[in-house]
Amino acid sequence: MKKITLNIPEDKYSFFLELIKNLPFIRFEQDMIPESHKSMVRERIKKSNPKDLIDWDQASINFD
Repeated sequence: MKKITLNIPEDKYSFFLELIKNLPFIRFEQDMIPESHKSMVRERIKKSNPKDLIDWDQASINFD
């Protein structure tokens, strides 16, 4: 199976979705995380101070 990533202009998105939903050989998977949320997280990462961060292993130990 092949996988393709497409960038669709906002004003053509609805049309594109209707088109591909009607093609029986296409399996449609929509990204469940809105781009606005991704952007917000990226900004927080940029503004964070590395000295204030802990690594994943240390963070997971604190929840046990």
